[in-house]
Amino acid sequence: MSGELHELSVAIGELKAEMRIVAERVRDNQEVATAEHRAVHDIVVSVSETVRNLAADIAEMKPLTDDYREKRAEARGAARFLKAGWALAGGSVAFAMGKAVEFFSARPHP
Repeated sequence: MSGELHELSVAIGELKAEMRIVAERVRDNQEVATAEHRAVHDIVVSVSETVRNLAADIAEMKPLTDDYREKRAEARGAARFLKAGWALAGGSVAFAMGKAVEFFSARPHP
């Protein structure tokens, strides 16, 4: 019986030692996980601040880009209007020249 008790005591001692090792590893893993969690948290906070700054910059630029878009559309419309004016003027000159040629090349009345 005392032999069995000794073996049982040795087994319990080994289990206790292994449990201490497991507890130390769990504690180490928790410390590493906490440190990594803090690092990720810092990165998320930094990205969040960057996104806030970017959103503020975009909000500031939006009226300027809308104004530019409107002025560009107005310039395109003015260019089209000018082309139409030149076409109308050219057509009018061609029509007038055709009438002048017709007038001067017509035979006089008998």
